Amino acid sequence: MTVFSNMIKILFLTFFAAALAGCKASANEKKIGIIVPIEHKAMDEIVDGFTKTLSAKSSYPLRFKVANAQADMNLQRAIIQQMKSEGYDMIVPIGSDATQMSVSSIQKQPIVSLASSLTQQDRSRLKTCNIAVVHDEISAERLLQFIHQAYPEMQRIVLIHSAADKVFPEVEAAVTAGKNTGITIKPVMVPTLNELYGTANNLPADAQGILVLKDSLIVSGISTLEKAAAKQQIPLITSDQGSVQDGAGFALGVHERDIGVEGANLAAAILSGKNPCSLPITTMSKLTVFVNNSSLDQEKQSFAPIQSAAEKLHYTLEPVNKTDRS
Repeated sequence: MTVFSNMIKILFLTFFAAALAGCKASANEKKIGIIVPIEHKAMDEIVDGFTKTLSAKSSYPLRFKVANAQADMNLQRAIIQQMKSEGYDMIVPIGSDATQMSVSSIQKQPIVSLASSLTQQDRSRLKTCNIAVVHDEISAERLLQFIHQAYPEMQRIVLIHSAADKVFPEVEAAVTAGKNTGITIKPVMVPTLNELYGTANNLPADAQGILVLKDSLIVSGISTLEKAAAKQQIPLITSDQGSVQDGAGFALGVHERDIGVEGANLAAAILSGKNPCSLPITTMSKLTVFVNNSSLDQEKQSFAPIQSAAEKLHYTLEPVNKTDRS
């Protein structure tokens, strides 16, 4: 009986110690809330880069919640409020609209903004600055310069854009940059994803190209624009790697995963005790030309002028394959 009793005591102490360790791990666990405005390939890459890098760098156990707002502002607001009320240790909005909504609602929890246009001037205006930023905007001048280099005869481009607040100044900048390169940019606004199909099938007959900026709503429907570009035999030009993987002909942009990696570096510094606002804004400055040769073939476009433009402007050129998202 004594031996049996001792065995019971040992087992009890073992389970008790394990339970204590579990409680300790749970107490130290950091909850990280990631807000995705709408699902598409670029968002997947950003999230993957962020979660894997932060998991490797953090000295704390982490629990990630990735919430998709499905392009619904009311849902996005509810997600942010829920993460705030549940005491998440860090809020990570992707994109400018999700960032602005997070900043307006959250003053205590640290925010790491990914792929947004928030500037240092914007941070300086905040009463309580609790945000670190990864900035990934591509200047309209560089984008239109590249298009003109690749297609010197191109004069008319349709720019498909959403009704997101952050997009309008970028559209204006593209129109101005187009004038400077002899290209007329015709903006066409698509307020909802349901309206994209109708717009794509009623493009101006004289359009020589379709352009999409860093615009999550439109990028999420890139396959619809791909079909329209193939039908009219004109290039579909975008501003991110993921849209080329999903069917666009080519893009001048950055590796989306790197946005997540840089954001994770900021997040790790914050978890180590750094003030978010003391961290310099990270700017993604290394641009790459992403090319989907299969899509170019469907659009009846040649790879050669894109390759030549990339070489002349000293951009790395990276072929990508279309991703099967079925």
